[in-house]
Amino acid sequence: MGRPRTPIGTFGVIATRAQPNGNHVARARYRDWGGSNRLVQATGSSRAAAERRLKQKLAERSLYQPGFNGMSGDSSFPKLVTYWLEDMEIEDRLSRTTRNL
Repeated sequence: MGRPRTPIGTFGVIATRAQPNGNHVARARYRDWGGSNRLVQATGSSRAAAERRLKQKLAERSLYQPGFNGMSGDSSFPKLVTYWLEDMEIEDRLSRTTRNL
């Protein structure tokens, strides 16, 4: 059994390393609201400064969460279609005939 996934909107272990120029790089994997794992990194003059900057970046990423639309992985297909059609109606990018098809 593999290890559990990082929950959405959170990050994993922060790893730091020193660069030849004396700066430090802090990195962590962040699971964004789409479910993808992204590598986020920040640099600083010290290990602690790099970690602080990284945590600030990660906190800012958490602010961009999508609004709850009532949909989940367990939603039925008809519910998904209804939501999609309502979204098409709001965007008004398709002609009425195309939407009716």
